[in-house]
Amino acid sequence: MSFDTTSPWGTWKPTGIGALSLKGIDLLPPAKLFRKLAFLLRKPLKNSTQEVFDRLIWGLKMRLAIRGNLTEQRWLTMPNFHDAPEREALRAALHPGAVFLDVGANAGFYTFWALSQRHAGLRVIAVEPTEVMLTRMRHNLAANGLTSSVTLFDCAVTPTDCEVVIEPHAENIGQTAVRSTGSGVRVRGRPLLDLLNEAEVNRVDAMKIDIEGFEVPVLEAFFNTATPALWPRFVIAEIVGEGGLPLKELLVSRGYRLQHCTKMNGILVLPEATP
Repeated sequence: MSFDTTSPWGTWKPTGIGALSLKGIDLLPPAKLFRKLAFLLRKPLKNSTQEVFDRLIWGLKMRLAIRGNLTEQRWLTMPNFHDAPEREALRAALHPGAVFLDVGANAGFYTFWALSQRHAGLRVIAVEPTEVMLTRMRHNLAANGLTSSVTLFDCAVTPTDCEVVIEPHAENIGQTAVRSTGSGVRVRGRPLLDLLNEAEVNRVDAMKIDIEGFEVPVLEAFFNTATPALWPRFVIAEIVGEGGLPLKELLVSRGYRLQHCTKMNGILVLPEATP
């Protein structure tokens, strides 16, 4: 699927029934009762032959793909519904001068949500190894004049410095997996602590991590090498459902307290008193 990075923003604005559908979705309260209605209303866009749409979301100029990436599709068509509890918790955790770490940034859903809060001095450290997602993030950052607010690492996150293989998901780019061996695109893998040191940050106020099952070895290595002062004070991670228990146990063992669970994610906080 092609992604237009040359036409000015606004070239691909929704029109006709698609535009009306989005206006209707935006009027719906982000409650479970209205979620099914939002899914129905977005069908004209999903069935469109157009591949990307330009839309003002959270006060930002976004160009997003309608197919091939589930997160991007929901971000485009129903932004008020997608990960609403997680976003509200993250909003509360951010403040002027805060540092937000987005590990497995995808097209930047959480990165742009953090930036949309418009906190003075907010820094985002985003990590994403997939070139197609990096292209989209860079395009949207530039369209909003936010490139300098984000340190973007084009690599995988791994327990040690190494080379890994990216295996694309056939239907959902957001589920692209990193493997130690196999066929696919080879990229550099770097430890989380190395990235933070290179970014010259001494505190992480909030982190979202979603690296398709590789979280435990990456975070184990990080906790074993980073000083507690550098541990994220707030974490959004996929601890619900199959395979999520080891990650939950690791975070709890390091002093994190489970604040809230959503359908897929856990929201955890690290009390300041944790040694």
